[in-house]
Amino acid sequence: MKIFPEFHTTEFSTPDERLAASQLPPTARQMMVTNLLVPYAQYARVKKFVSQFHRPVEGGTHGAGWIGGVIGESRAGKSFIMQSYASEWMPQEGPNGYDFPVAYLEARAEWDMLEFGRQIYHATGATAIPRMSTAALNTKSAHRLRQFKVQLLIIDDAHFLFAASDRKRTAFVSLIQHIADQRSCNILLSGLPSVEVAMKGNPQLLNRGGFPHHRVLEFDSRTPDEREKFRIFLFGVDQRLPFAKSSKLYQASYIADFLAVSGGSIGKVMNIIISAGHMAINEGQSCILPKHLRKATEVRLLEGTAHVPFADMEVANG
Repeated sequence: MKIFPEFHTTEFSTPDERLAASQLPPTARQMMVTNLLVPYAQYARVKKFVSQFHRPVEGGTHGAGWIGGVIGESRAGKSFIMQSYASEWMPQEGPNGYDFPVAYLEARAEWDMLEFGRQIYHATGATAIPRMSTAALNTKSAHRLRQFKVQLLIIDDAHFLFAASDRKRTAFVSLIQHIADQRSCNILLSGLPSVEVAMKGNPQLLNRGGFPHHRVLEFDSRTPDEREKFRIFLFGVDQRLPFAKSSKLYQASYIADFLAVSGGSIGKVMNIIISAGHMAINEGQSCILPKHLRKATEVRLLEGTAHVPFADMEVANG
């Protein structure tokens, strides 16, 4: 079973709250920075889509037999959203043990034909998996989803399933189709745009609900509206950082550099902020400084990059 991060979503909106957060032990502050999650507008939209795909009627029951998707480029924030949703549906004790309303698993490129079925066992609390053929394991893993009352199966990084070699891809697709045909739960595929392409090219999967999906988009630096949304996101990050003072990540002089280094990708932005935040904690600083952002960015620049983001701000601030 997947162990999810303890997501940090609490805002520190007053000086006293900021000060209290800054005085927490280093490990606690490190985890706050590392697992910081801002429920910004797109996050809320995707969560709503997942929730409605999971349980389409308020006060009703869960959906069953459909295959849907959350589609976006790498580091667009999909996995954090999927894990955040799954973490809200932890195992529940029932008369026959534990039920798993939402089962979450992450596909990987190195899976063999048996691993998909094994991961379903792990996602539903199994510690030992019987030895059997691929066909038998697929059949039993699909049955296990019903046995443990799984309502929604989330497969993150699902593009790896469709990019596998022919024999493995056939086994993976067969299991997805078999689970859908059991009509015990819905299946949500989260991954790169290639997932949508693969679904459109497979009528057998596409017909299991028509593939309702939601696209996770990066911030578009070309439009003022998107730049403002990006600034609001950075403000949300700043409000949750465990420092005594605001780091002012949302100030106008930072926006262009954040966009330049990230291309509007949430994940790439957070890579920089997390690294800079760790530096600031180590130095005992009251906030993230331009030098921390510059250092965090500098080690990630590709060879041949001329401009070093945040260097100008570092000079301006002495």
